Amino acid sequence: MGGRLSSHRFRRRVAWLTAAVAVGGVVVGGSTWIGNTGKSVETPFSDREAAVYKEPPVHPLTRAERLRLFETAWQFVRTAVARRHLDDAWELLAPEMQAGQTRKSWNTGFNNVVPFPVAAIAAWDVLYSYDNDVALDLALVAKSGGDTVGKSFTIELKRYPARGNRWLVASWVPRGISGAGQSRSAASAPPPPAPRAPLSAIWLVVPLSILGLVVLIPLLLAARSFVQHRRAARRYERELAGYTSSSSPS
Repeated sequence: MGGRLSSHRFRRRVAWLTAAVAVGGVVVGGSTWIGNTGKSVETPFSDREAAVYKEPPVHPLTRAERLRLFETAWQFVRTAVARRHLDDAWELLAPEMQAGQTRKSWNTGFNNVVPFPVAAIAAWDVLYSYDNDVALDLALVAKSGGDTVGKSFTIELKRYPARGNRWLVASWVPRGISGAGQSRSAASAPPPPAPRAPLSAIWLVVPLSILGLVVLIPLLLAARSFVQHRRAARRYERELAGYTSSSSPS
């Protein structure tokens, strides 16, 4: 062993090996000390019962309730929707509709209610009716002189015990997309012209001719090769028959 330690090459190898082991030990120790820094994106399991939406019980509306709902809806339409007497319409708004604005900003007309130049309600129907939550479909007729004829909206009304069980407007949403039946200019516009081909049918002759040649030329070459082969076979048979007759003994 003393002889090996006296070798310069051996001592250099031992030094390199010792340094490599030390570096490896530092890396392993540091990794163990730091640990796993990754984060799991999996949803943790829970023993809590899953939240499942259950439709509330349907509330049959009485005649008096239907009349009260229609009166509130019509009052909201002829004030907030028509942009008239907005100060009175503020009292018809539920907390959902009043949120994000003040009474002063509401009275300016730049509010969260979709306007419409309404003249009357042509038809209405109950979309759904739950306890203290009802939605109505309203078909509005526009004032004469304008381009719009009519439009349908859905109004949601809720009843709040803290406000004396009054029906208040919780949402106002247009229904569907306006079409020709709701606009005078769109209804009177002429129908679009029938679609026309951008090119004449005569331009199809060139590609069809090329396609025909692509199919016809191989067929002609095949027919020519077949005829030549038959002629060569017949000529060979005649020559072979003549050679056989001339070479037979007399």
